[in-house]
Amino acid sequence: SDEETSYYVRLQYNGEILPLFTKVDGATGAKKKTADTDTTTDLYKASFMAGGGAFGYKMDDIRVDVEGLYSQLSKDTLDVAPTPAIADSLTAFSGLVNVYYDIAIEDMPITPYVGVGVGAAYISTPLATAVSS
Repeated sequence: SDEETSYYVRLQYNGEILPLFTKVDGATGAKKKTADTDTTTDLYKASFMAGGGAFGYKMDDIRVDVEGLYSQLSKDTLDVAPTPAIADSLTAFSGLVNVYYDIAIEDMPITPYVGVGVGAAYISTPLATAVSS
């Protein structure tokens, strides 16, 4: 059999080298009021702390891997504090299972691929005091 198989490890960095210039969207209600004005700005800023890794198995043109990721958004504390009080940071832990198909094209220096994955994430509460029912 000419089947090519191997294990692989992948590491990635998703943080922001210059977080000052990165806009963070999507944290519901996470806006802060600029002192004595009606202007609101993003409450969280991107962090240097983000990345992950994967461990996988390659079988000819098919790859399967299990991936773990971590990311953090830090509170931008330069202006007036919001109400209710929020946590100093939001963290997200996620795990995924991915399947890729490498599209082998003869005499091409790169290998394009298509992939699909499924996963789950735990995201910390943005409130300083956790809500209990």
